[in-house]
Amino acid sequence: MRRWAFLAMAAASLALSAGAARAVDEGALKNLKAPPPAAQPRLTGDLRVVKFQRMVVELKPEPWAFMRNQASFADDRLLSWQEGQKAINPQAYAAVFDEELKRAAGKNPTAGGLFTQDPSAPDFLAAVKITDMKGRFCKACSFTGFNDKWDGAVVMTAHWEVYSVLDRRVVVVADITGGYSPPKGFEGEPEQLIVEAFRDNVRRLIALPDFQQAATTPAPVLAVAPAPQTPIALVAARSKPTIAQASASVAVVFAPTGSGSGFLISDDGYLLTNHHVVGTAKVVKVKWADGTESVGQVIRSDPHRDVALVKADAGARLALGLRHSEVQQGETVFAIGSPLGDRFQNTMSKGIVSALRNQQGLSYIQSDVMVNHGSSGGPLLDEAGRVIGLTSSGQVINGAPVGINFFIPIDDALKTLNLTAPSEPSVREAAAHSP
Repeated sequence: MRRWAFLAMAAASLALSAGAARAVDEGALKNLKAPPPAAQPRLTGDLRVVKFQRMVVELKPEPWAFMRNQASFADDRLLSWQEGQKAINPQAYAAVFDEELKRAAGKNPTAGGLFTQDPSAPDFLAAVKITDMKGRFCKACSFTGFNDKWDGAVVMTAHWEVYSVLDRRVVVVADITGGYSPPKGFEGEPEQLIVEAFRDNVRRLIALPDFQQAATTPAPVLAVAPAPQTPIALVAARSKPTIAQASASVAVVFAPTGSGSGFLISDDGYLLTNHHVVGTAKVVKVKWADGTESVGQVIRSDPHRDVALVKADAGARLALGLRHSEVQQGETVFAIGSPLGDRFQNTMSKGIVSALRNQQGLSYIQSDVMVNHGSSGGPLLDEAGRVIGLTSSGQVINGAPVGINFFIPIDDALKTLNLTAPSEPSVREAAAHSP
């Protein structure tokens, strides 16, 4: 008795059957029709990193599909599920999941580059359990003339859960029924009908308001905003932290749409971060390296330059020193950030200034220093522990970071937000206060 590969991966999970069950189920399965296909969903805003993580199948131990192959004059067969829950390798279906996310975001699914950060550090994990499925597979049955095309239908009901890595909780729960029926038949293996039924299920998931709200951030407004009219004078740091002390002045910034990093630039509690970290929020949560949390108020934000100013209770923490002198190619630099939210808070990495770039009229510092998703808004420091920039973005090719990362120069950030920084001490003053 021949076995058939369910979902192209679990051949041992299905077997052909006959007998009493055939009389009960064959009629309904032979006339099975799929529901109308779901429309292509559209996402508004920027898609966050959603990784398809787990797939299991748990069907009733009874015939679930009818198969007929008139091309080879084979007898009719019923496919039955063996009792129990089976985990399926999600790799092939993860590709379908990613393709549909890219299409919904208006991206070419074959071009890659959907995510600006490393997908190995996702914002959300998606898992699915297929709880019911019915199938009809018929070769050379419904078309004039002899051919090797398959006709048929698959109806799939799946339980979806989407887990927020940042919030450590399930944020989307949905039971979805979808399916697929090829309008003109198809060549190849009948498993493809199951793959396409899964695709239809994914489209219905993406179309859910709960999924769209969780998995997207509002699209940034790219119009150049004028600098705020009223300048804010930053309070000079009582003491400039060294590289070894700098992490105490860096925090995780939590907003409703995600998290990033931020750092103290004034002893009275002003933090600098990215606009895309705070989004449209007026209030954020700030978590310091020692675990202390406080509420931060978003004072100013500029989407074009991607910078934002937050005011929070910094306690006795020291602001980082700010460097206004020219940055040189080849300088040693250090980045501090919080990959995966607070799981790896205040991770420090080392690199060099690779180049000074101008992109679309904006200046950037390019560096090979390692940054990951969650590092956005963190400081880029020189060897003396002074801030020369803040993390903006990193380049990814085929899902892997390539050491091409971009940082907003600190003076550009201050100018955009109309912040007046205290002047740096002269060489003589610095020597006088050195131990």
